[in-house]
Amino acid sequence: MQVIAVMNNNGPIDPSREAHQTVTEEWIEVPTPAESIRIGFTDQKVSGRAGLASFAGFLHWHSLGQVLRRALPALPARVGPGRKPLPMEDLALGFITGILAGAQKLTQVAHLRADPLIAPLLAIKRVASQSTFTRFFGRFGNAAVNLRSFRPLWRWALERLPSRREGYCLDLDSSRLLHEDGHQEGVAVGYTRLGTKPCLHPLLAVLEEAKLVANFWLRPGNCSCANNVVAFTLDTLALLPAFVRLRLIRADSGFCEGRWFELLEGQGLRYIVVARLLAPLASLCRQDTIWGPTPVPGTEVAELGHREHGWDRERRVVLVRHRIEEKERPGGKKLLDVPG
Repeated sequence: MQVIAVMNNNGPIDPSREAHQTVTEEWIEVPTPAESIRIGFTDQKVSGRAGLASFAGFLHWHSLGQVLRRALPALPARVGPGRKPLPMEDLALGFITGILAGAQKLTQVAHLRADPLIAPLLAIKRVASQSTFTRFFGRFGNAAVNLRSFRPLWRWALERLPSRREGYCLDLDSSRLLHEDGHQEGVAVGYTRLGTKPCLHPLLAVLEEAKLVANFWLRPGNCSCANNVVAFTLDTLALLPAFVRLRLIRADSGFCEGRWFELLEGQGLRYIVVARLLAPLASLCRQDTIWGPTPVPGTEVAELGHREHGWDRERRVVLVRHRIEEKERPGGKKLLDVPG
């Protein structure tokens, strides 16, 4: 039985007022000098996470449970005697909901089992326990299972996108994920912004307008930034539906490779990539480069042709420089050790 309290700042509550249909007619009224508090009782289920109702409606609208049923591994989770295993889609929906509810550990996701409304909202049997979630994620132990599960999900998400006449911008990034304890599988010591630390070195592809992850590869932390960038780009382009037209590809310096340029140019794709500040390129900035002003105070640009080692031809390079004294948040790297 749940307790409902109603406060009234305008004096005593009119006893003739009808109570809400979910509340019994038995009331306890507690008058105070400034207000009245009316306490009632109901047998209806009450949840502190009713805001998840809109997310549950989104899941049902897109029939995500059926999509997960087709994509996830078909092997049932092991449970105790006398209990039927939970469907894999129920485990996945419970986990996703836990993350949206603020959970940071599997124990916190399993805490949602105590909420009486979560399972009915998601149309699942129940939220799984921590040990069941652990066994569930243990099934994703190799690349074959991961690709067989996630590639259809990525494709399904991309097919929900609208077709844009102006096209989409695809952002490619080689990031770093710190793992201070270093005990996770695949974690190796690599260079990070905090120095050499145990980390993972994933590749990410994101459609900027939709804020949607289109592809993701996980790499050990000790691999180079350019490791498998061509294969990753080919895989990402193969995932995109035909109606998703790319107007531009933007990438960080990990993709600044001659073979990657040749791939995009061979397919007629436009790109912008951050250059690697190697010695040949840095020497160009030290010469008598003609810099042009921009509308941004303290910022100047220069354009030149440059052929890096390993490139098949010369390519256009745009140099941008800021005067630190005129920029509140100067970006990029300091190239020359001179004032400003």
